[in-house]
Amino acid sequence: MRLQDKIVLITSAQNPCAPAIALGFAREGANFVVVDDDASQAEQLAAQVRALGRRALPLQCDVTQKSQVEEIVRRAVAEFGRIDVLLNCSGITLESNFLTLTDEVFNKCLDRGSKAYFLTCQAVGRQMAEQRSGKIINLSTTDARIGSGESTGNSAAYSSIDSMTRAIAQALGYYGVNVNSLVSGPMDNFSGTAAEAGERLRRIPMGRLGKPEDLVGAAIFLATDDSNFVAGESLYVDAGYSNAAVTEDSFRPAWARTWGKFEFPPHSK
Repeated sequence: MRLQDKIVLITSAQNPCAPAIALGFAREGANFVVVDDDASQAEQLAAQVRALGRRALPLQCDVTQKSQVEEIVRRAVAEFGRIDVLLNCSGITLESNFLTLTDEVFNKCLDRGSKAYFLTCQAVGRQMAEQRSGKIINLSTTDARIGSGESTGNSAAYSSIDSMTRAIAQALGYYGVNVNSLVSGPMDNFSGTAAEAGERLRRIPMGRLGKPEDLVGAAIFLATDDSNFVAGESLYVDAGYSNAAVTEDSFRPAWARTWGKFEFPPHSK
């Protein structure tokens, strides 16, 4: 088993991709500290890990609060003695059209993304620096690379996560800690119309949406010794979407979409 008895701290058990990655790690022998702001969500994922014969400690925590983050790290080390892998999954995706985006939504995107990732990376990073070993994996999305006026907050949060990942990789590399981001492409929980779904599929070279399970292999790679010489990278698991796509029609205002009749908005005439 490639992660035999490794201690993994995972944030945001309710992230759609978190259970698949966690269970993939558990099958490779990992034990877990499962963190979520909803105690029942943390316990639910912990129970799934235990069902595979591994240990799991569920902890409730608001990862945007420094004192709470430091406390879960303290409890994790008290329980297991160390933290080998941090898997950050607390980023959120909110509809955030640039022209109507509110401060509240923008700040929420940054709080659950940039701020939470910073706090957990710093608290766990200090522990890993003492250990002189560790792996940090920051879950990101293609919003970090592909700009969209319909998801401005997400683009701001995830691009800062990827940039911060590179900075933290440089800071912690001297202590034997690898820090990378894992970037997911369009997933099969897409909630748009049939026409929008078709447009999205057309822009994915491999012709299908991703599933959470598609991230597991790449995550295991970043968590094991196989990635010991990999640091500060953004590993894209997106079927080539970010290399092939321009802004999808589903993210354009109706008048600027390529299907149907093209009409300029009133202010452009």
